[in-house]
Amino acid sequence: MSNIVIIGAGVMGSALAVPPSESTDNHVTLVGSPLDDAIIDAVQHNRHHPTLDVALPESINALHLGELDEQHLNSADIIVLGVSSAGINWAVNYLESRNIRPPVLALVTKGLVSNSDKHGAPLTYADVLAASMTSPAGQLVGIGGPCIARELALGIPTRVTFAAKNEVLAKDMRAHFQTPYYRITTHADFVALEACAALKNFLCIGVSAMFTAYPLHDNHAKNPLAALYNQAVRELFTLSHWISNSSPSHHFTNQHMQNHVAFDLAGMGDMHVTVGGGRNSRLGRYLGQGKTINQVTSGAMKGVTVEGVDTGRNLLDGFRAACCEGVLDIKQLPLTDTLLTCIDEDTRFHFDFSSLPV
Repeated sequence: MSNIVIIGAGVMGSALAVPPSESTDNHVTLVGSPLDDAIIDAVQHNRHHPTLDVALPESINALHLGELDEQHLNSADIIVLGVSSAGINWAVNYLESRNIRPPVLALVTKGLVSNSDKHGAPLTYADVLAASMTSPAGQLVGIGGPCIARELALGIPTRVTFAAKNEVLAKDMRAHFQTPYYRITTHADFVALEACAALKNFLCIGVSAMFTAYPLHDNHAKNPLAALYNQAVRELFTLSHWISNSSPSHHFTNQHMQNHVAFDLAGMGDMHVTVGGGRNSRLGRYLGQGKTINQVTSGAMKGVTVEGVDTGRNLLDGFRAACCEGVLDIKQLPLTDTLLTCIDEDTRFHFDFSSLPV
């Protein structure tokens, strides 16, 4: 029997509890953060998750944080952090204060952390947690790929990637989570996967602006959307390659395209579903209408956390320094440059298609 504890009862943490709960070899506990009390109340009452609008299986043990026995944490074989990026520090501090060192700590939470060295690339949670949890990097597993939470909870098929520095660890975890509808590939580039998972939220904002920037009477222009999606994937590769401390490449070789996670499920696959809907895409569509980020976040999306904007802010200093020093070629990254200007200066989003490299 494997004990799996998922901390965070939001949509993705709760949805991820469904696949492993289908195996009698797993005992799955879903623990609400201090912000999830209403969700846990509802699940305990009638199994209905109010945000997912799905009934969770009876085999998932849903608990308020105060109901969690620390012995349960100490005996966990896998702990999954399913909180939002805003809650990652709370979750880490919660485990640290109890000296919890699970055999496997998996991440659904995505984001970047500003480097204390303003000239350095931002850090991923892969870097931060490896240091803060004082566990070997091999004990961390990242989860990425195209996965809309409600679809997963309903058992609609998808294919994702588990990544770990020691890929055997990712394969071992796959054995507990894979089902006929939740298919899992594995990868050894944990940091690149985490970088892609964060950056796709940021780049999605610019791509999604194309839904509204060029309206047609019957819908929207498809050509600019496709062109910018392609550019976003290329920039995803360059930025994640830089962040993962590899020598940045300004030439996209076939080998890079075939092997890098940016061109696989955790990159272009995940960006596809992110552009299709969600908070980052919603913001982008407002920007395509000519609004600034502050206008949107103080109006139609007031109080809504847009993780792509936070990722951009944490990317800003290191990106500009790398471009000034020639580590990155800004001419190859026009979408990133345009989005960062919108975030930093609160200007309207206007992408110059003549800036695309040819």
